[in-house]
Amino acid sequence: MTQQVAPPTRTTAAQISAYDDMPFAQVLFRYLWPFWLFKNASTGDRFARSAAYLHNRRMRVYLPGYLLKWSCNCASAFALIMLCGATPTDAPGILSIMAAGAGVLFAGGLTVLFVTGYIYLYLSHNSQ
Repeated sequence: MTQQVAPPTRTTAAQISAYDDMPFAQVLFRYLWPFWLFKNASTGDRFARSAAYLHNRRMRVYLPGYLLKWSCNCASAFALIMLCGATPTDAPGILSIMAAGAGVLFAGGLTVLFVTGYIYLYLSHNSQ
């Protein structure tokens, strides 16, 4: 019996541009949310957990880019707070509501920054 070797597959333009076929909401989600890259390393047997942890260590190189994106998001939310919060206190209006909304965005962005930074440091310094 002889075995036939499959010809090497070539990467086509359709495989490279997978983002062209995705809906915009999913592309935006992947652009802003860093946690879609990682696998759960707390379930499965020992080998599955080890494989997931090694996958997460390989994916950590993308986290500084996400930290930069979220830093820019937080800076723009903070600028919006300062811009809209400079109104007199006796005139609660749309600008006060916008400042409160920007404050919520800033707090959420700061939380994502801290969690992403912790994950990056943990995966960089802790090898199994």
